[in-house]
Amino acid sequence: MKVLSLLRHATALKDPRFKDFDRPLEPSGERDALRLGMLLRDAQTGFDRILCSPAVRTARTANLLLQSMGLPQVTIEFEKALYASSVDRLLRIIAKADDSVDRLLIVGHNPELSELAILLSPAADELSPCTLVNLCWQSTGWLGLELTPPTEFSALQPPY
Repeated sequence: MKVLSLLRHATALKDPRFKDFDRPLEPSGERDALRLGMLLRDAQTGFDRILCSPAVRTARTANLLLQSMGLPQVTIEFEKALYASSVDRLLRIIAKADDSVDRLLIVGHNPELSELAILLSPAADELSPCTLVNLCWQSTGWLGLELTPPTEFSALQPPY
């Protein structure tokens, strides 16, 4: 089984003093990321591989999530192609994941993550900040998952 988890970064500060790439999280966004991590910890959820946009808000979201899951030592792979990306680029990144990875988490941005979730599942909707979508396929590989609907879909969004 392959599980693709898509996490939109938590609520970021809208402050003209920061370039888009450098925007930090709002305090409420930090709380949401920590709460989501606690929910995942309690559900004993983990990830085999984590890919994250290198933007400040996505990196902070991923780090807070892992901290509250009790997994601060897990490696986050920062992927430049996840910032200002596209659905096609996201699909290529997913397709390149090693088949030994069963649970892949991508921490990124809208509109791309929402567009990808909606493309992959009719149950998906626009992802609000710090929303986690899980899509599951009965598959042994990542290549071509977009060609068949997932067998399972779930979403967690604030307030948790």
